[in-house]
Amino acid sequence: MISLKTRYVGLDLETPIIVSSAGITETVERMRRCEENGAGAVVMKSLFENEISRTSPTPRFKIIKHNMGSYKTFTLFSYEQASEWGPDRYAEEVTNAKAKLKIKIIPSINCSTEGGWVSYARKMEEAGADALEINVSCPHSSITFTGKEVEKEILTAAQHVREAVSIPVIAKLSPQLTSPLSMVHALKDIGINGVTIFNRITGLDIDIEAEQPIMHRGYAGHGGPWAIMYPLRWISAIAPQVNIDISASGGVSSADDVIKYLLAGATTVQVCTAVYMNGYEIVQELVKGLTQFMERKGYQCIDDFRGKVCSRILGTTEIERRHLVVAQINKKIAPCKAACPIDQSAQAYVSLIAEGRFEEALKLVKQENPLPAICGRVCHHPCEAECTRGLIDQPLSIAALKRFLADYEMRMGVSQIQSVKLDKEDKIAVVGSGPAGLSAAYFLTQRGYPVTIFEAASMLGGMLKMSIPAYRLPKDIVDKEIDSILNLGIEVKKGVRIGQDLSLDALRKDGFKAIFLAIGAHKSQKLGVPGEDAEGVLDGLEFLRSINLGQDVKIGQRVAVIGGGDTAIDSVRSAIRLGAKEVYLVYRRTKDEMPARAEEVREAEEEGVRILYLVAPVEISAPNGKVESIRCVNLYLAQPDGSRRRKPVVVEGTEFSLKVDTVISAIGQVPDLAELVKDSDLKITGKGLLHVDADTLMTNIEGVFAGGDVVTGPATVVEAIGAGKRVAEKIDLYLQGKEMKIPEESPLVVDKKEVWRRFNDVQELDRQGLRFIPLSERRTSFKEVTIGYTEDEALREAKRCLACGCAIGCGICKKVCIYFAIDQTGDGFQVDPEKCDGCGFCVERCPNECISMIKRP
Repeated sequence: MISLKTRYVGLDLETPIIVSSAGITETVERMRRCEENGAGAVVMKSLFENEISRTSPTPRFKIIKHNMGSYKTFTLFSYEQASEWGPDRYAEEVTNAKAKLKIKIIPSINCSTEGGWVSYARKMEEAGADALEINVSCPHSSITFTGKEVEKEILTAAQHVREAVSIPVIAKLSPQLTSPLSMVHALKDIGINGVTIFNRITGLDIDIEAEQPIMHRGYAGHGGPWAIMYPLRWISAIAPQVNIDISASGGVSSADDVIKYLLAGATTVQVCTAVYMNGYEIVQELVKGLTQFMERKGYQCIDDFRGKVCSRILGTTEIERRHLVVAQINKKIAPCKAACPIDQSAQAYVSLIAEGRFEEALKLVKQENPLPAICGRVCHHPCEAECTRGLIDQPLSIAALKRFLADYEMRMGVSQIQSVKLDKEDKIAVVGSGPAGLSAAYFLTQRGYPVTIFEAASMLGGMLKMSIPAYRLPKDIVDKEIDSILNLGIEVKKGVRIGQDLSLDALRKDGFKAIFLAIGAHKSQKLGVPGEDAEGVLDGLEFLRSINLGQDVKIGQRVAVIGGGDTAIDSVRSAIRLGAKEVYLVYRRTKDEMPARAEEVREAEEEGVRILYLVAPVEISAPNGKVESIRCVNLYLAQPDGSRRRKPVVVEGTEFSLKVDTVISAIGQVPDLAELVKDSDLKITGKGLLHVDADTLMTNIEGVFAGGDVVTGPATVVEAIGAGKRVAEKIDLYLQGKEMKIPEESPLVVDKKEVWRRFNDVQELDRQGLRFIPLSERRTSFKEVTIGYTEDEALREAKRCLACGCAIGCGICKKVCIYFAIDQTGDGFQVDPEKCDGCGFCVERCPNECISMIKRP
């Protein structure tokens, strides 16, 4: 059975927790709160002989906050002085407390004359006090601050009190004594039963604007969590050398602090500031925490571990001084990077933007993403959904900042794609010039491989050029980014369809050591309803492709688009621009489940599109072979199906007709593999996709890789870029004869809630939105809808970044390293073990606990 019972100056206490002398212990009612919450004793608010101290000024407390970067602490600055009572009334309260409470009552006296010490001490004994504290150290007025022979004065007062009373006497000492150890020795020699180490420190704070001391313009007591170290130092020195009870005081804010004092040799532990800050209930928490510690360690009583640390304290000559360890950074990435399909460190380049270092930011972006202008416009930005800033106000506008950099590059002519030397002999064929193919070609040339792109169409870009409307992605932007990649020395062959014009075997015979199939998913799925072959029913991809090719596209005045993805949204918005008077989007699920980007949906509605949710077509009515209406039905969402999405179910009896003259089908697309697989052994999945090994990304044919939509089905542009990047890495390993099945470790990601707690005082700032061209212009032209950031807008938005991960933008470790051992590498930082002195300061300063000390190499 665990026991917290403690013997202190001859008194039996239920717990070692004592509530210190202060306003919180002045009355019986307040002392009862201490007892109810588990304190073993109370030291009453001091009785002063000096009457002026009996009236404390108001207000008399101020919390001074100290902000050291991400580390925050405080000082409780206190003008609280003596009890307001004289000796008779004070003694009466002692008597009342003894009659009404079981807790041990220790009055505290502070006198300035020999007669005062003696008479006050005797009065407390007569009132029934269990013990007596002599307060020779009060920061406001006491012997310690008389300017005389302080130690001698203290001992004289203690001697008088000791001779005057028979109850235990405790001397409360100041941390501002010159030799606490010798003082305790002397007090012990004259019969003092215990010492309190220490009282609050006396200090001053200054208002720099008013150029005068704060509050009442005088010295005051200082206390707070920082105050624990100095008492610990002296208690651990005194306890082994002097057989006297020690009550530890200063800096107690948690049970850990109580335990530290007991391990250092304290008999009891006093708490004061924590009660002011948290209420009397903090005493319960201290008792509970101490009990849990003893349970965890297997201790039955406090004497089992009291003073245990003392013998483990090493002297100056005993401390190990060899430099055996160095720092190592174990990156914890920001949530935005963890969410990015191409592992782009948004934090890094956004932080550089915030500093006006645009070209450096752009160079960093291009290391991971060869198509930033495209991504900045059409990326679905999963990074923003995970942005830590969203816990404070709104996520950072990461895509818009990336676009700003890419537009800056084009405007200023400062290309950050570095020329490379194609010094590898192995030729690589990339089939398809969409984002996956372009990405793979870029990263392979960066590794020195000669690359040839084979494209079936007459232009490069795949969906980027053929399907995404110019109002979202201007074609000159696409052309410029493609050209910057081709300028690395990539050969291009257009109008070549692999499987029809050239076989995979022919490519291999032509000397290509590796082939990457990135042909996308360009075949639209059928609606599967009667009437879909009627005149006026259009394929969504073909509809968008015809517009992008500049063909004369004819549609009716009333248009219904079926679907909820990007192709569907692009189709309805394009129909508006082609002059349709009424445009409907028919989608079988809810708005929240729509695959299209929320901002695209919102912009479509602004432009006049009407969206019908939980609606599906059942028949296209075309009595004369031409569309006249579409018959629909309402749906509700049932339990999730095999796709893990809630399954739409028909609501019986809800059929209705929508009068339209054009229907555009945009319910999804699949790869067109007929020609490709006709004369090859390529393995196809049950979903009509190319099968690849999940680890190597290679198909069932040696040296033939695949990635992007042809493997995953329709995905986003950034996911395609990521697929191309990963395939390039696997092809490089393959051609070098290295192991491709490398286990991928999940990255360590910072805890957003922990970051939020660190930045909870950050000022809220609205997200910098993009500007739009006039709505009237949006409805009638394919001019780009959004206007990119100005430099001022980009700077403002970038400065909202919290730089929450281990990457550029944080760099605290680099800033504080006086050995210059930490260097920026890529988007992050790395320790040079040759320069690292092993001091460990970077470990302590890292806000995300990313740095550890390891054995020196």
